[in-house]
Amino acid sequence: MAQSSSTVVGSGSASAGTASASRPGFSLRTFDSLQDRNFRWFFLALLGHMGAMNMQMLVRGWLTYDLTGSYAKLGVVALAQAMPMLGLSVFGGVLADRFPKRRIVQTGQFVSAINATVVAVMLFSDVLVFWHLIVASVAQGIVMALMMPSRQAMIPEVVGMDRMMNAVALNSAGMNMMRLLAPGIGGVLIGVFGAGIVYSIMASLYMSCVLFLFKVPSTPAAAPLNGAPRKGGFADLVAGLKYIRTDRVMAVLLAMNFITSMLAMPYLMLLPGYVEDVYNLGPEFLGLMITVSGGGALVGALVIASLPPARRGLLLMASAILIGLALTAFASTDMYVLGLVMMVFVGLGTAGRQALGQVLIHNYVENEYRGRVMSVYMTQFSVMSLGVFVIGLISEQFGVQAVFAALGLLLVAVTTLLLFTMPRLRRLD
Repeated sequence: MAQSSSTVVGSGSASAGTASASRPGFSLRTFDSLQDRNFRWFFLALLGHMGAMNMQMLVRGWLTYDLTGSYAKLGVVALAQAMPMLGLSVFGGVLADRFPKRRIVQTGQFVSAINATVVAVMLFSDVLVFWHLIVASVAQGIVMALMMPSRQAMIPEVVGMDRMMNAVALNSAGMNMMRLLAPGIGGVLIGVFGAGIVYSIMASLYMSCVLFLFKVPSTPAAAPLNGAPRKGGFADLVAGLKYIRTDRVMAVLLAMNFITSMLAMPYLMLLPGYVEDVYNLGPEFLGLMITVSGGGALVGALVIASLPPARRGLLLMASAILIGLALTAFASTDMYVLGLVMMVFVGLGTAGRQALGQVLIHNYVENEYRGRVMSVYMTQFSVMSLGVFVIGLISEQFGVQAVFAALGLLLVAVTTLLLFTMPRLRRLD
């Protein structure tokens, strides 16, 4: 089974990771991976990237709704980023398995900085129109598709398999810390200085990632199993998809992640319109709502980082059910304060779902296929964006609150069905 991938050796101390893994319960073990110097630089680069991405999610949604006043157009912008990610992510996985991952990530961050700079110049020049956001979204989607499989697959190389669960959970904590801070900062900056300043800051953050990653050693691509000669790019892609199809654990884990992404995450991209229409509030309150959700997710990620490696499949499903229940309750009230409370629980569940899903995939995948499997994992975000497009259209017809409630209830129902019909998933450690 793919747990043989534990032979991957990161730059961190494997013995330290093993020692820490033997300590049960909640302790300083939560931050174990940060003892590794290389992971600290990797983590700083992650913070810069996620800070920029979370600002982008808020400012791009706000600009779109401000320019068009349409939920459907919010969906179109999401679709513009999703389509290249859906079509190219698997090729990003092939790149990750064939070339040094650090170099791929640095190139992607540099192009992202250029993309943000161009949008900032358009905003300062007062020439930005809706189709410019479409073009920028397509460009960002291409970058994400080719870069993100390498970023995700780098984690075991940086810290080793002994600290991998802790490192993935800390990555999730870092992502959610940026969800906690960046949207609130972005919302205030939009209100005070305008969106051009936000895009300028995003460009600076992306460039900081390029510099931080120079401190992380570059690792050669994994060799094929049994010393077999490396195939061509398309043959590598087909081999990766065949591996997923024939490995039941991988297939089930990826299916679970796709289902929860499709149902649990579209709400985030529709929040700009939701806050304005349901609460009659502006971007500062939108930023606060996303920030509160990020706070819940940060707490959830730190809890996951502290847990021993047991019953993780069951915890994955419990996290999805929590998201569904909280999202349904969120859509059932017109009170902003109660909505904030529900966002905390949505964030808690989201952190558990993301960290546990990724940890289980890393734990069971063969190292030779890690990049390609992570590229398929990353396409869940493209599928989510496709879902946003469809859900945006439905929200125009039936109202966004009713749609949010339906998504939450459907997620609870589907996850409960999986809980009782897929015992192999709930038994995964």
